[in-house]
Amino acid sequence: MEPLKKKPFELFFGDEMRYGLISNFRRSWSKVGERTIIDSQKSFDNRYLFSAVSPLSGNSFHLSGVDGFDTETAHTFLLELKKQHEDKMVIVVWDNAPCHRPMIHREIPGLIVLFLPPYSPELNPAERFFEELRKATANQIFKTIEDQEMAIEEKLKALADNIPAMKKMLGYEWILKQCSDVI
Repeated sequence: MEPLKKKPFELFFGDEMRYGLISNFRRSWSKVGERTIIDSQKSFDNRYLFSAVSPLSGNSFHLSGVDGFDTETAHTFLLELKKQHEDKMVIVVWDNAPCHRPMIHREIPGLIVLFLPPYSPELNPAERFFEELRKATANQIFKTIEDQEMAIEEKLKALADNIPAMKKMLGYEWILKQCSDVI
């Protein structure tokens, strides 16, 4: 890859997260000797959240409430991401999901798409971001998917507003080292 020295760019790691009305159980505290009782529900209404997070700047971009997970939606996500950063080269690193692979994504001007090795979610900072995001819906019952989306949107805003925390959460040492070599 051509060195990016003196060229404005934004590096994002992208992925998607499915969320729905099936209960999201997490560990919780309880008094000694008492068992915590958590209600559950099994409703199969679900949606997707597409996210791109930057370990260098702490910036993020999201497309939420998406009904499907396909090439067209992934392409729309990339186009909207690029619109947010028209003045910069945008580099998106994501996994090898079938909807991420089509050549149409690589034809967007000013956008470079790179892929993580197969079966390596631990290399993607977006996974850590989603782990934090899922805490907003843990051990709760939502009457509608829209109620759950509001809880997720609130958490997205809180995370996006705290740039130092985002950089700390997403700044994997290997990413920062590799980027410092080309910047």
